[in-house]
Amino acid sequence: MDDKFKKKIKELLEKYSNKTFMYIEYPHKSFWSKDFSEEEFKKALLLLGSEKKDSPLMLYVHIPYCKIQCFYCTCHTCIMNDYKEVKEYLGYLYKEMQIIKEFLEKNSIKPNFKEVHIGGGSPTILNEEDFNILIDKIDSLVNIKNLREFSLEIDPRFVDKEKLRYYSSEGINRISFGIQDFELDVQKAINRVQPVDMVEKLMTSEIRKWFSHGINFDILCGLPNQTTETIKRTFETIVRLSPDRVCFNYLDFSPKYAKHQMIMIDGKNGRPLSLPNEYERKMIFLTGSEVLLKNEYVKIGYDHFAIASDEVVKSLVEGKLKWNALGVTTGDYSDVIAVGPNSTSTIGNYYSQNLYFNEGYYDKLKNGNLPIYRGYELNKDDLIRREVIQTIRNFGVINYQELGEKLKIDFKKYFMNEIESLKEFEKDGILIQNQEGFKITKVGKEFVLYVCSKFDKY
Repeated sequence: MDDKFKKKIKELLEKYSNKTFMYIEYPHKSFWSKDFSEEEFKKALLLLGSEKKDSPLMLYVHIPYCKIQCFYCTCHTCIMNDYKEVKEYLGYLYKEMQIIKEFLEKNSIKPNFKEVHIGGGSPTILNEEDFNILIDKIDSLVNIKNLREFSLEIDPRFVDKEKLRYYSSEGINRISFGIQDFELDVQKAINRVQPVDMVEKLMTSEIRKWFSHGINFDILCGLPNQTTETIKRTFETIVRLSPDRVCFNYLDFSPKYAKHQMIMIDGKNGRPLSLPNEYERKMIFLTGSEVLLKNEYVKIGYDHFAIASDEVVKSLVEGKLKWNALGVTTGDYSDVIAVGPNSTSTIGNYYSQNLYFNEGYYDKLKNGNLPIYRGYELNKDDLIRREVIQTIRNFGVINYQELGEKLKIDFKKYFMNEIESLKEFEKDGILIQNQEGFKITKVGKEFVLYVCSKFDKY
């Protein structure tokens, strides 16, 4: 990064300082309706027996429990006080899966599940007996033998070589390590101490062979005590350990919803802490990214990186890349059935989100009902805009004619006002525009979500 590039970033941050959506879904959850019912969700499931009959999809299974509270976390999690709580939760999770299974069987629907992802929380909190039962329940719904990928989120503090061998024997072929940062001062500040050698022991060639689809690292940008110098060391360590994919997300600081995050500001035991400001965060992100790019990793979309031989790099080149709540995907599927509190399903033109624990997740299931909290049925315009936003976010290039033909619209006419509004971004050097379309610039890639927002009618 030269000084001119840094100066330009600083100027743009002063202008574009308001937060925008990450565009995991479109429209954003805040616009979904709480009147969306279980019956509407079942309408979405019926699509899997008609127009979506042969479409590949994923099952996401949420295990919300953790042993220790990480101060940075905004995931929907619960800190386990007694393992009996986990056992009780699993009973309700299986009820939800059974209701879905019975509905599909009643309507002679056999979904084409190709991927399963077990996330959290910390799925590794389950003992082997309960993990075996979970696998059996999943298998009864999806048929594990037919899966292309079966992935599991891992807390490296609570696994060893034998535990990973066990997961592999149960069919897991991709794992994702929650790393966040390798610097001890940062780890202490976020209450997640895991030395480098702890992770290194889990990255041997033998272990890597067990997980043929790869090992991912999740890293966070904007943590307390993080600087460009510390993140450079962390990413040099990452390069040495050589994961297949790296997700480098920005910290979502939302103490209104995650009150424990205030500890990162107030400090613990009277020790004051501070979070990097917006410019410092951006420099931290760019510094870490630069280390990866100099070591033959490929940037995928906005905040993901992969080794050149990874299938998501191929999907990027082929224009198939997709983005969802779990990160970048190869684009082989876009539909997700999700189970567990707060989990979000996407089926065709339907979104659906489950209730939280404290808002009736158990109560609904006790009565034999699916725990639907809110949802949304996308109209034709929503579907068009969702595809445009995905294309901008993932590829940074829009060709009006090509995308217009794909969406069956006259792109320049349909988005006349939006295209006109891009002139401000062009003036700021965020994109380059001509009669055929536009392309996000190098500096503009750090502000691509603002370009996406111009196509967001909400």
